[in-house]
Amino acid sequence: MPRPPRSGSGNSSVWGRARLSSRGEPGNNAARPFSGRREDRLRTAFRSLVGIAVSLGCLYFATRGTDWQRVGALIAGARPGWVVALVAVSLMSVYVRAQRWRVLLRPVGDIELYPALSATAIGFGASSVLPFRLGELLRPALLGRRAGVGMSAALSSVVLERLFDMLLVIGCFLGLALAYPIPRAMRQASWVLAAMASVGFVVLLAMQRNRALADRLIGSALGFVPARARRGLAPLCTGLSDGATVAVVIAYSVYLWGVIALTFLFGFLALDIHVPLVAASLAVVVVVAAFVFLPQAPGFVGTWQAGCVLALGFFAVPKDAAVGYSLFTWVIQMVINIAVAGVFLAREDVSVSQLVRLAERQAPPAEAG
Repeated sequence: MPRPPRSGSGNSSVWGRARLSSRGEPGNNAARPFSGRREDRLRTAFRSLVGIAVSLGCLYFATRGTDWQRVGALIAGARPGWVVALVAVSLMSVYVRAQRWRVLLRPVGDIELYPALSATAIGFGASSVLPFRLGELLRPALLGRRAGVGMSAALSSVVLERLFDMLLVIGCFLGLALAYPIPRAMRQASWVLAAMASVGFVVLLAMQRNRALADRLIGSALGFVPARARRGLAPLCTGLSDGATVAVVIAYSVYLWGVIALTFLFGFLALDIHVPLVAASLAVVVVVAAFVFLPQAPGFVGTWQAGCVLALGFFAVPKDAAVGYSLFTWVIQMVINIAVAGVFLAREDVSVSQLVRLAERQAPPAEAG
């Protein structure tokens, strides 16, 4: 079966690709049976209800018994200089994410900075307002329009990004356990996760030193992956057998999560919350990252607040101050994500409604989520 053209030069070819069904092979756009569509709608409704319930539960946990006057006074007294610094490092994180994404995509092509930066900004902005993390699907779809990268390869690179992010969060968790007295159960968990991460790095090192072993490991791992995803993952995983590529991706990942930790650290300084800055910042990074993996309503509502409040509880931060900090950092992050996405979206020849439809077409079946 002939493949659609890779060129993104014309809107007809671009949106022709977008109209391809994500439920079957390219070109198979036959309508699904009514019962199948009904089951999808029911699954989507169920996932929505679960996400909303989780967000509401987390929000209740985070804010119960809060003195809102104190919260308002804390936020109103934010120091402008540190707020500007927080905004600056938040913007920097978008740039670093785009650069790391370009490195991950090297095995399938040399991607220019602007298309990667635009897709990253719009994707993260969309994740702030759309359910089911559809922004993660918009990123590769948008990149494919501008740079001609196949959807499966671009989406697979997003999966690899998450794997590297997980490794870095584990590293932050281990650093926190070594530097600060945290509960014993959490310390033990950090050592278990660190051991798992170490095994992963050993496997990567072995793959770099033995190409034949790398090919066998990649082939075995991809044997459990659907054929469509396998086509995208294969060249990217092979690229990870190159030591230079892995080193650059790890370096960018450390850079990225250092910048993310700085956003939380500057939040403490902006609100004049007295905590051990490095330890508290790492704690918030780890706990918030764990909470945002949960099913939730759009924009990390509730999960972000619960993660901040729980993490700051380790440092005896008063509840009102913790709630104020969670709302302050969350609002700034959401405003930046949406505003930056709007700036880049204005330069794209696609509307918001088209983006939503494109994300829905590229979404995997509901049972996979």
